[in-house]
Amino acid sequence: MDESNLYIFIEFVTKGSLLSLYRRYKFRDSQVSAYTRQILNGLKYLHDRNIVHRDIKCANILVDANGSVKVADFGLAKAIKLNDVKSCQGTAFWMAPEVVKGKVKGYGLPADIWSLGCTVLEMLTGQIPYYPMECEEDKENKKTS
Repeated sequence: MDESNLYIFIEFVTKGSLLSLYRRYKFRDSQVSAYTRQILNGLKYLHDRNIVHRDIKCANILVDANGSVKVADFGLAKAIKLNDVKSCQGTAFWMAPEVVKGKVKGYGLPADIWSLGCTVLEMLTGQIPYYPMECEEDKENKKTS
């Protein structure tokens, strides 16, 4: 940073997201296992610092040239106190039940683990969780368009 400019450096992740990868070819179980282990390591790092990501899904996991994953898109991430998050944030098909119902009791770090489980299903099947169900928001958008 100098007097008039702010420089931001972003790592170039050559293979793209897990979403773009599984759309091109089916993952082997061993790949899913390796990716899951790495995502868990990333979540442990965040959770040890009381940060909940709130949007874990294949589209937000990037893969570099060495096959290492990077958790991305921290736009919804939040530093929390235990069960302090009450807003319904994330992507519907990957949301934990307590996130959807979170306005009363709140939710915490385990919501990311639910989303990871949905992400593992997504990697194994090549489809979004709960396919072909639609969320209410998608139904409303179809009605208005």
